[in-house]
Amino acid sequence: MIDIYSLAKNSLVFQKPRTITSAYIDVSGKMGIAQTVLMVQDNFTENFGKIKQDNFFVKSKGGYWAISKAKFRFMKRPFWGDKVVTTSFPANTSLVRTVENTAITTPDGEPIVLAIQEACCLSLERHRPMKLTAVDFPTEEPPTPFMDDGFDRFNESALKYEEVYQQKILPQHIDMSHHMNNIEYVKLALNVFSIEDLEMCTPSELEVHFLGESLIGQTLRIFRAEHNGATYMKILEGERAVFEMKMRMM
Repeated sequence: MIDIYSLAKNSLVFQKPRTITSAYIDVSGKMGIAQTVLMVQDNFTENFGKIKQDNFFVKSKGGYWAISKAKFRFMKRPFWGDKVVTTSFPANTSLVRTVENTAITTPDGEPIVLAIQEACCLSLERHRPMKLTAVDFPTEEPPTPFMDDGFDRFNESALKYEEVYQQKILPQHIDMSHHMNNIEYVKLALNVFSIEDLEMCTPSELEVHFLGESLIGQTLRIFRAEHNGATYMKILEGERAVFEMKMRMM
């Protein structure tokens, strides 16, 4: 159990009760995988708004936030109508990166999903990482992380990818940055599974790497590979890798 009520008193922590509405479920009637990534990312952005580090603020300092990696550990998938609490805070902050910790729990603090997201602040002018001191990132001691896993390096030499389909980037894939939205990559990657797969799917672990930016009108190629009991997905724009993902089932 996680003492979410004590954590709520910490100035770095953002916490929000949420309901699993129809917008958050997939064909299974449970919270979808892409929708889980969305909920965790939403809590990240709201957390950064609370600590005055959102993109509206850092833009005035010449930067913008980019999530580079995320990793999720699933205990179960909540059903439509279930009540959950999302709790997030930045932890393990270095010179140019911070790792956001998030827990999705029951209202009593029972873990449902634990997640980490690595983010850096990029220069608007150079698109290179900025020192976090340049945007006055908070230096207070964070709570103990829920999840302290590192990120994996996918073993490209062992993965035998096969192309599954192609997708042209359309207006509804684009967010306020005028790039393809992070969640749209996850959705495209999940299309390598059948409806029957997604209906029965009980994930245990998910890891995503955002490798590059994609623009409207470009065509993406979506690939799939199986290795050591996990499914790997990769998205290319031309020969340039822009996204990769690994999912392991229970």
